[in-house]
Amino acid sequence: MVLPRVIATDLDGTLLGRSGEVSDRNRRALTAAVEAGIKVVIVTARPPRTTEAFADMFDCAAVVCGNGAHTRLPGEPSPLVRAIDRDTSGTIVAKLRGALPELGFGVETGAGFYHDADYHLEPWVPRDWVSGVLDDTDALLEAATPVTKLIARSSTHPVHLMYEAAVASVGPLAEATYSGRAGLVELSAPGVNKGSTLAMLCERWGVSSEEVVAFGDMPNDRSALTWAGSGYAMSSGHPELLDPALGLKVAPSSFEDGVGRVVEDLLERA
Repeated sequence: MVLPRVIATDLDGTLLGRSGEVSDRNRRALTAAVEAGIKVVIVTARPPRTTEAFADMFDCAAVVCGNGAHTRLPGEPSPLVRAIDRDTSGTIVAKLRGALPELGFGVETGAGFYHDADYHLEPWVPRDWVSGVLDDTDALLEAATPVTKLIARSSTHPVHLMYEAAVASVGPLAEATYSGRAGLVELSAPGVNKGSTLAMLCERWGVSSEEVVAFGDMPNDRSALTWAGSGYAMSSGHPELLDPALGLKVAPSSFEDGVGRVVEDLLERA
């Protein structure tokens, strides 16, 4: 078996365990992969400020945040940002509010998080993570730039219904996805997702999809898992990814060091 040239992994529910930390086994496995000449890429919905501590554990070839909207490459003076423009952001908000009443909106800029007065902040989010609270969405979109990720939040609508409504109402204006949190749909610029950004990086490196192994656990990982030659859904992940019709491989759960165990096996069999 030939070693993969790139290993891409999600964080929450994938590389991170119940405690929200990288286990020793996962860390050792990815460190061994880097030492074997494999490029390790973190691909997450998280913003950069909550990703850096994990990325610093490895010699990452790239750190992809915001579902593909914000990418940091070592040696590059500034990140690659693929944002939603101001006018389009306003149109998306209007269409979503027409389809689903009582929505609040937040914006991730890459450097900070802002939300409007209708956005009910999740209880697990530290208040000092919020850069600003604006009276309404117009003020939000004026203050928070660039819009690397637009977040629609509801305390009443189930996330799968929100996602369906977002796809139907927004159409080609944005890339809609979700990562399992109740009442939270994430929107990026058209065509911006984990898979398209991973493909863009691999083209830069001269790596084909067949030479890529990817790990993930939620619907926002699907684009990366299906693009990679070997996409591994975590056994503890979302049922959508575990559907045999999707054709993904299955890794042990994130609670069982699934990423590390698969990487160890890849290195041993090469």
